Amino acid sequence: MTAAVPTSRRAMPEDLPEAWSGAATWTQTATGAQPWRVVPAQLERIMSDEVEELARIPNGVRLAVDTDASALEVELTTAEAHANSARRLDVVVDGELVATREVGGRASDRIDLPGRLARVELWLPHAAPTTLQQVLLHEATHVAPTPPRGPRWTVHGSSITQCNQADSPTGTWPALVAAQNTYELTALGMAGQCHLDPPLAETIGRSRPDLVTLCLGANIYGGDTFSERSLPPAVIGFVDHVRRLTAAPIVVMSSIAAGPHREDQPNAVGLTQRQIRDLVHRSVEVLQRHDPLITLIDGTEILGFDELELLGDLLHPTPEGYRVMAERLAPRLAGVLG
Repeated sequence: MTAAVPTSRRAMPEDLPEAWSGAATWTQTATGAQPWRVVPAQLERIMSDEVEELARIPNGVRLAVDTDASALEVELTTAEAHANSARRLDVVVDGELVATREVGGRASDRIDLPGRLARVELWLPHAAPTTLQQVLLHEATHVAPTPPRGPRWTVHGSSITQCNQADSPTGTWPALVAAQNTYELTALGMAGQCHLDPPLAETIGRSRPDLVTLCLGANIYGGDTFSERSLPPAVIGFVDHVRRLTAAPIVVMSSIAAGPHREDQPNAVGLTQRQIRDLVHRSVEVLQRHDPLITLIDGTEILGFDELELLGDLLHPTPEGYRVMAERLAPRLAGVLG
């Protein structure tokens, strides 16, 4: 039998759609392939330029292939990063991070691979809108999408879930949890824009999750989004909406601890973050009376008031803070799926 001849193989989304995860859809633009974490039709229903920009940030979007390629070449363009965060991509081989590259603006890079059959993952930047021009696998005789490594997990939340302060895409707490628990991640952290928008519930349902995690409260405080009267039915309605779209277990986590400027200072609608956390808890307790597959996690058990040194600005975790969150959340979430 004739041996396969090594060659360079394209691995763009249009070439290997089953090898790309984390994006709701891709579109072709004049500058390349654009990943969207929320489909444009749903963005039209939110009517927010901020959410549209966030949807173009490929947080958790990645290529995963089994290949014997000797090198991976990637070309992409990133806009300014959200909150001036790092613009980096990661390459993971057989579960080990082998390369992190700076990719500000128009950038191209070539990363050496083992040249033997291995699982290769390319993680796109987690904090900057990105378009992809080219992905090539060099000297490859075999390129195939990797099978799913475990349950599909969709997580939605604020910038604390988007993790702008992480060093690189695989350093976000959702990516760290997914690696530890062998989950297939869909990351819907929406920095500043986690306001219980119904189209986001639709996006969660479209991801066909086996497990859902909703991290609620931080943006509701910061955006003065709901009052004491309106927040409980909004939480209950959003979770009910997700439930109509999936039978998966749903974990609701309230906000992690923050500094006294949020915990004890009322916002424009008269709520402190402590009060919002309590209202989220009470809302979930109502849901749990009728749905045994809903779990509540108090966010202050994941990062507490005696650990504010892990919050660089008394709100957002540092890279070490995200690692601590992942270490504590991974077993809690694994326990939900049994």
